[in-house]
Amino acid sequence: MKEINDPTLLRRYIEQHQIEKIFDTKQLSFRLCQYERGEILNYIRETGSCLQFIVSGAVQIYAVRNDGSRYPLCYLDAFTLLGDMEFCGENELPFLVEAVKKVHCVELPLFGCRNALLNDNRFLRYLLRSVAHKLAMVSQENAVYSTLEEKFLHYLQQDCQGGLMCGVEHAAIHLHCSRRQLHRLLRSLTERKMIEKVGKGSYRML
Repeated sequence: MKEINDPTLLRRYIEQHQIEKIFDTKQLSFRLCQYERGEILNYIRETGSCLQFIVSGAVQIYAVRNDGSRYPLCYLDAFTLLGDMEFCGENELPFLVEAVKKVHCVELPLFGCRNALLNDNRFLRYLLRSVAHKLAMVSQENAVYSTLEEKFLHYLQQDCQGGLMCGVEHAAIHLHCSRRQLHRLLRSLTERKMIEKVGKGSYRML
């Protein structure tokens, strides 16, 4: 992570996404930070120490099991707030947020303004919508299909042009599974003549 000292770029992102309009509180001290692919956004500093508005790039949120292994939970590539649940008091969430491409964040350090934000009605309403949206998104993804196979076949039919999947890593992120899980499924579907391999990382529905 590195802080970008570019007031013009910071102001452009703030105005583009109307970040200041999320708050009634005035004169907040925003900063612009950059994360490279593979960097973890939510343990660089003390958990809950800032709010992070993703203004460019994409992140993958992983759930962490008790044994330390992790699995994909949610892929986000649009304007998003991170740190919302931590702000609400959940400081030991078993999640990791990883940049899957270069990410720019407009960050708001909470030291010195937390008490004001706890009384900021406009911000608290936005916070509620942000948390509810994440919960609904994850619940919907997990509830629609009972198996990874059903989910993959729907993805192949509806999201892949011509029923052709190109790229195992991208598909695994979309399906919220590991590459190993997806490779096992691809091998099984190929053996059952439901799909065929047409190139490295490329499969087509039969």
